Amino acid sequence: MHLDDYKALIEQLLPIYNKPDFETTFKLLTEHETGPVRLQIKMEINRLMAPCNKTIDLRGRVKGQCRQYTFNGHSHWLDDVAINIYHHRNAVFGGQYCYGLYEELINTHNNFRIIHQQQKTPPVDTATTDTQSSLFQARLIRFGYYLSREESRLSIATPMALTLANNQQVLATTVDISLSGAKCKVPAAFDYQLGQTIAASFPQLAQQYQDARLNLSHHYRILGIDDIQDNDSIKWLRLLALTENTALQAIIKHDQHQSLSRNNHDDKIIQLRTQGFEHCYLKHTTTMPLFFAGTHLKYSLLTDHNQHQWQYWHDERNQPVINHLLSTTRITNLGLSQVSQTSTLIYSFFHEHQGQRYFYSAALSEMTRQQRLLFWQVGAKRKSWRVMQLTLSPLTSTDVQTLAKLTPEMMPCCQDLSHIGTLQDLTHSQVQSDYLCGAPSTLVAQELNQFRHPRNPISQAEAIHFDPKPLRSESRFRYQTTIALHQGDDNISGHSIDFSSRGLNINLDQPLRCKQGDTVIIEFTKLARSTKNDILKNMPYQIVRTSPNGKNIQLTTIENEEGLLGGQFLRSLIASNLEKLPLCKEPQPSPAMLLAMHQMLLTRLHSLPYFAEKIDHKIKVKAVGSNLPLSPLANMLQQLNNNNRFNLDVIFKQRVKELLADPMRPRDKQQPPFIHELYLAIEFHGNKIHKVETKLREDFDDVASLRAYIHQARQQGDLFALRITALPLLNPLTALIGEKLSQLARLTLHRARALEIEFTSLMGCGEISDITDEVLIRLEIH
Repeated sequence: MHLDDYKALIEQLLPIYNKPDFETTFKLLTEHETGPVRLQIKMEINRLMAPCNKTIDLRGRVKGQCRQYTFNGHSHWLDDVAINIYHHRNAVFGGQYCYGLYEELINTHNNFRIIHQQQKTPPVDTATTDTQSSLFQARLIRFGYYLSREESRLSIATPMALTLANNQQVLATTVDISLSGAKCKVPAAFDYQLGQTIAASFPQLAQQYQDARLNLSHHYRILGIDDIQDNDSIKWLRLLALTENTALQAIIKHDQHQSLSRNNHDDKIIQLRTQGFEHCYLKHTTTMPLFFAGTHLKYSLLTDHNQHQWQYWHDERNQPVINHLLSTTRITNLGLSQVSQTSTLIYSFFHEHQGQRYFYSAALSEMTRQQRLLFWQVGAKRKSWRVMQLTLSPLTSTDVQTLAKLTPEMMPCCQDLSHIGTLQDLTHSQVQSDYLCGAPSTLVAQELNQFRHPRNPISQAEAIHFDPKPLRSESRFRYQTTIALHQGDDNISGHSIDFSSRGLNINLDQPLRCKQGDTVIIEFTKLARSTKNDILKNMPYQIVRTSPNGKNIQLTTIENEEGLLGGQFLRSLIASNLEKLPLCKEPQPSPAMLLAMHQMLLTRLHSLPYFAEKIDHKIKVKAVGSNLPLSPLANMLQQLNNNNRFNLDVIFKQRVKELLADPMRPRDKQQPPFIHELYLAIEFHGNKIHKVETKLREDFDDVASLRAYIHQARQQGDLFALRITALPLLNPLTALIGEKLSQLARLTLHRARALEIEFTSLMGCGEISDITDEVLIRLEIH
């Protein structure tokens, strides 16, 4: 026999070695083994559990820094890996220092002897279950929280004795200390919690400075827990001092005056890493952020991936009418004054009649069941059908104070803001037919007229692009000259406001009834006479936007022979008169304005953004963004793991190709995100998750089988319905993050470069949204 074949059995018996039922359990677990085998197993257990008095000194024997560590009444020299193993395995050996524990401490994976033996042994190409699982163990990034210290810090490595809330003793090593806090390195084996209050003392400093006050315990609060990427045996803790330590303050001031401190940019790097992931999320989110002044929409934040929502709420004149979706009555009915956050589902579609587009929308609370069934049966048959979730929350006095500190110059633009919201598009073509499966409504179609939007007034909200960049393909110049517009029998005179080689903005003397996409002929009456060029008498243009009064019209050239010739002439005309033509400056949001919006938005996430990278040809979910406290969905995913990471195995492990690999494959052109609907059925034993079963929407043959599955899942435990989006990342960086990386590079070039590589190595991102309520309402499950 070989004892390696019985490792699992021995591991199972070690914790009960000194218990009264050891013999009974041993006989039960080894009843199928022969007598000699049982004897060898018991001899090995006795050997491993034999008391040990050997002192361990790993100095010079391991890859890592060693320090004195006391247990079993003796001082040992251990590194962080060995200390971590000691606290993990001590309970297995009954809290006794025995030969089994001794062997594990001197045979750690970073021991030079073990490393040398592994180098001589050919590697075995096996993909273990743990490795596969680790691909979807994502670390948490707390969005909207930025570490800031306004005081100088002393970079010093000294032992720090910590006492946790459960009276566990931990020996930490400081990275830096300040008058109001500290950052230290601790073994990862212990259970650290954000917000936890701990006690700390400085024994080595007490001895070095002959000051007994440094041996006294002072209280700190844990503000942050950060993983160390190249060493999973230790973590960084960021601590806030809760009590005043006069002795430590004297040392810090003395050493800083003696210029013993050195620059430390860890805070800047931690903050910039968080902001990098935040900007990547904001740049690629399909959710549209909204900013309200009272009940009126003031700003909307646009990206390449949510712009379709903004564009949807434009009529045939290409005028924004989203103000009717977010009407004063609808916003008031959400009752923001009584709650910290409110949310509602809104259904919408549009109908085109006699060249005009009429929008219909209704919030869930605005309809009876019969009205809702009618709205679904009429609207869900159309391509214009949309399902949206509007979430609103009021800005607090703390938000306003924070904004005043961050961007005081933007307060005139932000001081009247009262609410922040998000408009999330939940439309999914795969499930659109679900809305037609209910009982027929008893109402007539005319009942929907109460939900039809008025056409005017148009929206005055300002659309701000998240990543400030020029949106115009060419320069535009102010120039007024007479024109004549010809369309069918209409011949209307007017004048130009501004123009480019491919665009034209005009005011007409009389209104023109037209819509986006119509073709007209423009005659530049005065220019044609002065230049004697016939092409300017017959320039074809296509209407891009028309004002509600029909007099202000924006146009673009048509790609035909006349349009190309006219554009070429206008280009030469502009080039010959550049000094005389005033340039129309394209309005750009200031970085301070965007920073203010980010700060308000990122503390109010309603989904879980995730980020993926490729390592050794395998896709790994690198990180998940969330706010604290965690949402029910985030809390559930964290409970599936034993540490502070999120366990996304239940979502991605068996579906890598359809959920990650295919959607995140690079493409030449930007495409809408891939969307999947996933259902998680959860069973509990007590308060702990016992089992999680997952199914995609396409796993069900029909709506009836889906309803049955949901009913059963809710009877046996709980159910989450998730909307999962995914898309490739062509350029994760934004203009603001690029500027901050440049600033960091002037301080520490190699660390700025490492951050840039970390961001650009991301291959894709997406969002996981909890849409359980929407699914239950859609399927009418109560």
